[in-house]
This record gives sequence, C-alpha cells and structure tokens, in this order.
Amino acid sequence: MRRRPAQRSFADIVREVESTPRQPLEAPAAGTLVDGVLTDPDGREYRRVEDTLTANRALALAAAGAVVVWDSCGCGGYCGFEWFSAQDVKAMAASGAPVIRNTKRARGNVSEWRSRSGDVLLLAEDDVRWAGRMG
Repeated sequence: MRRRPAQRSFADIVREVESTPRQPLEAPAAGTLVDGVLTDPDGREYRRVEDTLTANRALALAAAGAVVVWDSCGCGGYCGFEWFSAQDVKAMAASGAPVIRNTKRARGNVSEWRSRSGDVLLLAEDDVRWAGRMG
C-alpha cells in the first residue's frame, strides 16, 4: 500500500509566500501602450487627454513641436508604432493638415497625449495620411 506524501498546511504555504521577496514592477517597455500609458522610446510616459482631434488641431500641435506616432493598423500598438523624428514632423507640418479618413471601411483617428511635463504627443491610428509618411 502506498502512502500519500505529507501535505503542507495552509499556514505553511502562507508563511512561504509572505517570506518570498517581491519582484519590483517592471516599467513598460519603450515604445509601447500599456494600461493607458504610452511610453516613448526614451521612456517618457504620456496619457491621453483628447480622444479625437480635427486635422487642423493636429496640424497646429505638430507645428508647435509635438511628437508624432503612427499606429498603421489601429491595433493599439500590438504590431508596433512608427515614431517620427522631429525633422519628419516639421516636414509633415509644412505640408499641411493630415487627411483623416473615417468611413465604413476606414477608421482613421488622431488623439492627443501629454506627459507630466506637458510634452505633447499625437497618436495617428489606422487610415491617416500625412505628407507621404503615413498612409
């Protein structure tokens, strides 16, 4: 006849869990969107302040020096984001306002995000065309 292995008591399991050192929470990876926080490649965190911008508002913010990011398929960054350089953003702003298509088949959008220090980021999603760099 086989004997069952001795089982640990619930109190023993609790003591073991409580004595295990906790791992610090990892910061979100650069260039990702996690739990409503968009982290740029430099580690700066942005939170959404405006869900939908007009093309003219997006142009004004880009001309004022906003960071511009494109989520080409609108998946929330799962496939990754395209981060544009400051030089690209200047060229985009110089070309005029973006074309934001929002139809039955296209769901273009530009949203505004801000860091704690007030830096602005524009997230263009899906069907947005701007100066040949998107779309």
